[in-house]
Amino acid sequence: MAPATGGSERAPLLPGGGNNAHAGSRYGSAFGVRPEQLTEMLDPKDPEKLQQLGGAEQICKMLQVDPTVGLRQREQIGASGEHYDEPFQARRAVFGRNILPETEAVTFWQLLMAAYNDRTL
Repeated sequence: MAPATGGSERAPLLPGGGNNAHAGSRYGSAFGVRPEQLTEMLDPKDPEKLQQLGGAEQICKMLQVDPTVGLRQREQIGASGEHYDEPFQARRAVFGRNILPETEAVTFWQLLMAAYNDRTL
């Protein structure tokens, strides 16, 4: 897995839609909810926003997700009936990739230097 770079992977989740704002408005109606609406509901947690969107069951319906199973394994047909060559293409266009950025590993020598410079030892 390649590390996530910059803000491009997180951009759809940021207020204003980041670089994919055009894609979110184009495909967002197909899912019935925009990434910005989900972000506002979760960061910080706001139960009122959840109720405004119709609750968890309604959000699952809008996102076309079965709450007990999740996404279909090979999703190639969009909400409005268009056919995609690659699975989840419409979701990626709206919501971006579902990956966490990798953190930079701390080397042994960095740990050793931190311990050496720690005055509590």
